[in-house]
Amino acid sequence: MKMKPMKNILVLILISMFSLSLACSGGAKKKDTAATEQPPQGGSTNKKAIEAFEGAVSMYEKGGGSNLATVETKLKNAVGIDGSFGKAWFNLGVVQEAQGKDKEAEESYNKALKASPGLGSPLVNLGMMAIEAGDEDKGRDFFQRAIQAEEFNTAANSNISVFYRRDGKFVEAVQHARRSLAGDASNLNAYANLARIYFARGNFDVALLVCKSSINLDDKNPDIYNIMGLIWLSKKDVTEGIRNFKKALGLDPKHIAANMNLGAVVLNVRDYPAAIGHFETVLKQEPKNTEAKISIAVAKRGTGDLKAARSIYEEVKKNDPANAAMADYNLGILEQEHLAKIAALGEGEPPADAVQSVQWSIKNTKAQVGHLQKAKTHFQNYLAAEQRDEKGRAEAQKRHDAISANIESINAQIPEMERSVIEIQQEMEAEKKEAAAAKLEEEAEAAAALKAEAAAKKAEAEKLIKDAAKGATKSK
Repeated sequence: MKMKPMKNILVLILISMFSLSLACSGGAKKKDTAATEQPPQGGSTNKKAIEAFEGAVSMYEKGGGSNLATVETKLKNAVGIDGSFGKAWFNLGVVQEAQGKDKEAEESYNKALKASPGLGSPLVNLGMMAIEAGDEDKGRDFFQRAIQAEEFNTAANSNISVFYRRDGKFVEAVQHARRSLAGDASNLNAYANLARIYFARGNFDVALLVCKSSINLDDKNPDIYNIMGLIWLSKKDVTEGIRNFKKALGLDPKHIAANMNLGAVVLNVRDYPAAIGHFETVLKQEPKNTEAKISIAVAKRGTGDLKAARSIYEEVKKNDPANAAMADYNLGILEQEHLAKIAALGEGEPPADAVQSVQWSIKNTKAQVGHLQKAKTHFQNYLAAEQRDEKGRAEAQKRHDAISANIESINAQIPEMERSVIEIQQEMEAEKKEAAAAKLEEEAEAAAALKAEAAAKKAEAEKLIKDAAKGATKSK
């Protein structure tokens, strides 16, 4: 199975609750000048609005995020007092989004932008919402707008950097990753993103240095250890790769990427139960994760549970059109490497009867061809699908061509096998006739012997009678 090191995560970071500190204006001391002072970007000069905002922050911190409804009310009070309080509107949107009130959150983010066009954070979260709704282009546009508003916005630059990395534009990706760090030099997600870029470029040593820099800031970030695991695998050090994946899972047992990566490693060394465990951990969090499903099917195939493997592939093919080609590819392997071979061996022992034995072999051979034909169709489906995996296409074409040649060779053998049945039957019939003729001859010889013996006995009896008659005449 081809291992995909990491799922592309377009949105690397959600702006933390109240992460934008409020710069309270110390100049609003004179009542007659307060109304004319300009608040800092997104801030407010209204003391009551500031007090309501700070109360919301304090309440959130004390409640640990468990009292969002009450915090929302406090923030609404703040924006009710000062409708131009951009940061309060933004945080109100964050609280509403955390409660699943997406429509209200979107309205709050837009009001934050209207009040404070220079804020990038509302644009970042609107971009995230667009991506979660399936509109990547719209999300990317929001991120670009966020950068225009705040050149060094950490989240916006990180997300744009991910897009560039995915597009293979590494120079641009590095530029935005560095701007992300310029905005927040301690941002672990920015370090992780930069490490991924250097990893994607093949600059493994530089990527390791970035990871170590991140660990110096915080050695409890599972993302960094997961990336380091990938780097070590690429440097052909599987042991160190596994160690780092396990380190990531030690910090976060549910870490999706680390479970996928470690699952792939143990799958490659045929530790099927362990692989299934990692992939099932992923599915508990992402029930629609097709890669995890297919990986479980590969492991099931390895354990010999072909029925379960087929069921998973068919389910993916039916319910996930975007990954139907990959399901077809794996179904092709299942038919070619497993079911066709099993069919060729047949069930049980071959019959003792020569004709039945050959007929049994013909039946198995035809079943083998049937599975090979199915495999060929699956690979044809894979090749017909639109995809960029040239290596996969080359392998599928190679398998398709090999199967075609194999089918042709086997089909050429079947008529010979069928003729051999006729020849064996003819030979057996001839042998039966010869045996019957031999038996008749044997019976004739036995009858002649009996006849001769009877004649001999008759002659002997007649001689005894004759001799007895002669003796009787002499005695007279």
